[in-house]
Amino acid sequence: MALDVRTDPLRAEPDSVRDLLDRAKDREQYDPSATRTLVQQARVLAHAQGDESGEAEALYRLASLAYYGGHADEAFGVAVDARDLARKAGAVVTEVCALNLMGIVHFDAGNHSEALACCLRALEQYRTTDHRVDEGNLLNTVASIHHSLGDTDRAIVTYEAALTANRQLARPDVDAITLTNMAELRAQRKEYFLAASLGESALELSRAHAPSFVPDVLANLGEAYACLHDPVRAAGCFDEALHILDDRATRGATPTPTSVIAVRMARGKASLGAGDVMHAEEDLLVALDVAKTANLRSLELKAHEALGRVYRQLGRFEEALAHQECRFDLHQNLFNDGTDLRIKTLQIAHDTEHARQQAEILRLRTSELEALVRGRTHELEEYQLEAFQRLAVLAEFRDTDTGEHTIRVGDLSADIAHELRENHEWCEQLRLAARLHDIGKVSVPDAILLKPGPLTADEFEIMKTHTTIGAQILSGSTSELIQLGAVVALNHHERWDGTGYPGGLHGTNIPRCGRIVTVADVFDALTSERVYKHAWSQADAVSYIIGARGSQFEPEVVDAFIEVIVHRHPHLRATVEASATAPARHAG
Repeated sequence: MALDVRTDPLRAEPDSVRDLLDRAKDREQYDPSATRTLVQQARVLAHAQGDESGEAEALYRLASLAYYGGHADEAFGVAVDARDLARKAGAVVTEVCALNLMGIVHFDAGNHSEALACCLRALEQYRTTDHRVDEGNLLNTVASIHHSLGDTDRAIVTYEAALTANRQLARPDVDAITLTNMAELRAQRKEYFLAASLGESALELSRAHAPSFVPDVLANLGEAYACLHDPVRAAGCFDEALHILDDRATRGATPTPTSVIAVRMARGKASLGAGDVMHAEEDLLVALDVAKTANLRSLELKAHEALGRVYRQLGRFEEALAHQECRFDLHQNLFNDGTDLRIKTLQIAHDTEHARQQAEILRLRTSELEALVRGRTHELEEYQLEAFQRLAVLAEFRDTDTGEHTIRVGDLSADIAHELRENHEWCEQLRLAARLHDIGKVSVPDAILLKPGPLTADEFEIMKTHTTIGAQILSGSTSELIQLGAVVALNHHERWDGTGYPGGLHGTNIPRCGRIVTVADVFDALTSERVYKHAWSQADAVSYIIGARGSQFEPEVVDAFIEVIVHRHPHLRATVEASATAPARHAG
């Protein structure tokens, strides 16, 4: 692209906010550092001039630059600021862009429900404007989320809606991306003829309107032809893609690492499927090297997995094992990073709403509207509880087919507390706080949480961290309810005899809420089916609780539990009486 040298950011004459943003847009493809400087200048100028709309757009541009620079948590925080300022200024299109970016960061973090909510809200807001040029792009993002969630039928419908919008708006460049996504989806469903047809359409549009995207389209198309047992067409696609990438390198334009990896991985998998293991190894090793150099760890993971298969077929089992071990380590690191990002984005969203509510409370206090202040304070606590409950249910859904366990534990804990004649208000707080007891399980890998057999010692150590991580997630809140939830999360696996975790606390050193919730949690867990065990009968579970009175559980809490459970289920009275003399049953 030819540039006017007079657009140098150091020129002396004053710039308008729009001029700075336009010049930044011209530079963003080749000079990210200068682009960021120009956008920051635009933000400062807009703030000085009271131009909230311009400042919001500058914030969104900074968020985008942070995201593409690999700083997703920073991008999310700035995007939230851009959204709020754009909403205040009535800059709907900027608000939509910020919401969409927030959705993409949520999606990358694995917060799929939040991602879908953000992107659908962005689409709804966008449709209230006459700025329709990006509707197909927004629909494509929504469809991609459905696609990743496994809802392929809804994804197809939404992709088709994106195509319809693109045709009406003359956006063949976005069409090319949407068609490629559709082809990938059809290939996943083993509908290879449709995948190839859609891929050919995407290729035609990419050649004319999105040439930088052509190698990726050719990679997908070649893979579809390989699955259709058409090696000639598949090889033609791969050869053309590599020729384009080599030509770019010859002309001094560094090929995009993701494009190189896509082509090499696709050709390697096609070679592997055709039994050409040696050529598969060559392509996959190149893909792995590029992924490592570019620090694209998710693609590096896929390359290790494919190479493991190659070396198994070649009988080189030590090398196969080495790649599987690298894959395992990468998967663990990616999961840990994903957990960190997932918690960070939720925490940023929570902190932003907390700050907004606190500012509103301060404003109302200065106006002496104390009744409204109390209402806003209650709303803030409700918001915090709702946000954390959603995260707790997310953790629970990974372990069971329902999120009802958290509610049942909360209700039983409150009933036990009432039976113990604790303060009524505290009992009702415990009803809600106890629902958050397993919130820390969001950090436990699925391979451990859903393991059907016994955990190893190392795996159990990882499982035990859900108590401390849960407390960390809930810490720092000004809400007494959330503070109580943090204490519950930390202490609900402590034992009366001091052999529990994480602190090995003994007797009354364990907070009363933890002593109560552990009984409710164990009873409900025993009577619920898990991937690693069958559900116990209520009678057997009651017998176990009574048998652990004075060792695992506080005697007074067990007595209160018996009163509650017999009141709920009178037929269990006989079990209670029989358990007084029967030997204890061990949970396994």
